Amino acid sequence: MSGLTVPIILTTLAIILAFASYRGVRRGGARFYTLEREAILRRASFTLAGSTILFLAVIGLLVYQQQLAGAAAGSGPATDGELTATPTTFLQTQPPTPSPSPTVDLSIPTVTPTPVICRAVVDGTGGAGLMLREEPAGAEITILPDGTIVSVLPDEPISDGEFTWRRIRTVSRDEGWVVEEFLTLGDCGQ
Repeated sequence: MSGLTVPIILTTLAIILAFASYRGVRRGGARFYTLEREAILRRASFTLAGSTILFLAVIGLLVYQQQLAGAAAGSGPATDGELTATPTTFLQTQPPTPSPSPTVDLSIPTVTPTPVICRAVVDGTGGAGLMLREEPAGAEITILPDGTIVSVLPDEPISDGEFTWRRIRTVSRDEGWVVEEFLTLGDCGQ
């Protein structure tokens, strides 16, 4: 008798009981007086409970058999009721095959960081504008009126003791240095 014979028999009995309870419910709902209907429905609930118990027994039996099979597979011969592990030796007759090294897929695009563009607005000059210079305190390039939007370049600010200078680029691509206190920096303000 195999290990699945008993669970199959119990499952078949549970299915038969489930159909019997269904038939009892169908019969109890029609053509009978109240007392007869209650008796038929009570019998149907008992057969349904029996069906449920048989299904649970099948599940418990299968779990128990699985545990026994797992314990027997991972152990050696029993000595005095205890299971002992038997080491398994493997004989390798050829040298191991080297695993292939991974190759780079050139069709996958490489990740390039997106540069952060820092924007600023010329502000606080009192209408006089902000002087754009070639170098900090150097030769004048142009005057930027209040409200001009500029890009702040990633160069480090330079302080000459009196002012802090920032390197910027205008919309017309002019680059130069301006005094930082007349710039209202966006989210990148340093």
